[in-house]
Amino acid sequence: MSELRFLAFALAALVAAGCVVPVVSDPSPASEAAGLRRASTESRIFDLINAERRRQGLPALLYNEQLNEMAVIQARNMARFQQMAHVLPQANLPTLGDRARYVAYSFGRLAENVALGYPDAETVVQGWMTSKGHRANILNADVEETGIAIARSSAGGLYYCQVFGRRLNSL
Repeated sequence: MSELRFLAFALAALVAAGCVVPVVSDPSPASEAAGLRRASTESRIFDLINAERRRQGLPALLYNEQLNEMAVIQARNMARFQQMAHVLPQANLPTLGDRARYVAYSFGRLAENVALGYPDAETVVQGWMTSKGHRANILNADVEETGIAIARSSAGGLYYCQVFGRRLNSL
């Protein structure tokens, strides 16, 4: 009984302190399948981007968890606000620099590609490669790492974000 009382007290202390206690729920088969498709598409984008870099004689980008977290934040915010943009003033972390500080990515170089509405990895990468600015980010020899995320808005739009970086200490 004392363990139960302790758990109740601990939970009350967390709530009183303004902490959020995560609730774990079993995902539905449909949402789980959608999540797997997004992960597969993100992986495919990663492979296609690195293939483009290799064709230009550049080294492949490495996956970076912090950059990936930044991409997830931006993709979800774009989907939430149904707005494709690099800066979302209404978001808690409106700029790329804000997101880098939030995930503690100490950067020497940082860039971001965003997109909306492409049906698959091939078309979004093709779209980025035909855009001068996006292509420059993909083929930038000064970046070494990347993270990629996709989020679906309540209206069904697919929002893509790829963040490129190079750590300050690697310059």
